[in-house]
Amino acid sequence: PHLAALQPEIMRRRELEEILSVIPILEEIPFCQYLGPERTVLLQTWGERFDEDIIKGMLRIIATKKGSRDALRSRAASVPITLIDREKLFASRTFRDVLAAFEGSALREVLAEPLRRAEKEGKNLFRANMAVDSFFLTRILSAGKKLSGSEGRGVRTLFGTRADLINLYLIYRGRRFFAMSSEEALSITLPVRYRLSFQTLSTFAFAPDIPSLVDLLSRSVYGEAFHIHQEEEIEVYEMRLEHNIYRFLRKTAAKIFSSGTSGVHVVLAYLTLKELEVKDLFTIIEGVRYHYDQKKALEFLISPGSSSLLKSERGDASWPS
Repeated sequence: PHLAALQPEIMRRRELEEILSVIPILEEIPFCQYLGPERTVLLQTWGERFDEDIIKGMLRIIATKKGSRDALRSRAASVPITLIDREKLFASRTFRDVLAAFEGSALREVLAEPLRRAEKEGKNLFRANMAVDSFFLTRILSAGKKLSGSEGRGVRTLFGTRADLINLYLIYRGRRFFAMSSEEALSITLPVRYRLSFQTLSTFAFAPDIPSLVDLLSRSVYGEAFHIHQEEEIEVYEMRLEHNIYRFLRKTAAKIFSSGTSGVHVVLAYLTLKELEVKDLFTIIEGVRYHYDQKKALEFLISPGSSSLLKSERGDASWPS
């Protein structure tokens, strides 16, 4: 139903991707009608993660002086769930304006130091973006703390696994691409511990070099995500790593969804699977746009079922630029 009125022959690729990206959020809203207050708050907190994209989009516009505020505003209008005053954010011209837009919100405290550093370090938004991710994921886990039984275990498993994977990825990227010290890499991890203790994360962060770090990661409980040939080109390696992480998360969500139990944890697992399906659609769209080799594109799909969407009858299909 979300795509029924679209005209693909005149639609730009980015317009389609923006519509697809909000579908999981829109599908979350009806579930709130059937759940009690505590579970509804948890689902709404999950939906508020859409603000991550809006905040990051505005930070990117300010940092690069490129991009359209109106386009971002139009996209935001399709999702009514929000934690922030979006109009104040859209009016921001500097990082200081962004902080003023969050006055009175915990987001201001979370972003103050990363944005100060971004101002000094040539608009590098890595730390600010990670702070935003940490804020929203921590809120979800906090909202789910009161749940007991299979619901509580399911929420902790789903989002605890996500937090663990993010922490490993942050340490890896911080050390490899941003020349962070071991202490810095450890400091940007999320304040959430599931299967990885602080001591374990410290072992990764203080690995003597990148090959040693990758070796440690590949032998961890999430090791299958890091079993990649390091001799591949860095761009390909990064794509494989990112998709392996998503595959691990998909496996976790699929197990919860098919567990036979009922509760909000199953809804959240379903919505997570939807999110990952959308990411596969992005990969397929990109493959059509840039005429990627079909077999190569299949290697980067997250869900096994998504391969049926990538047909060989590609022909001369292309997207308006």
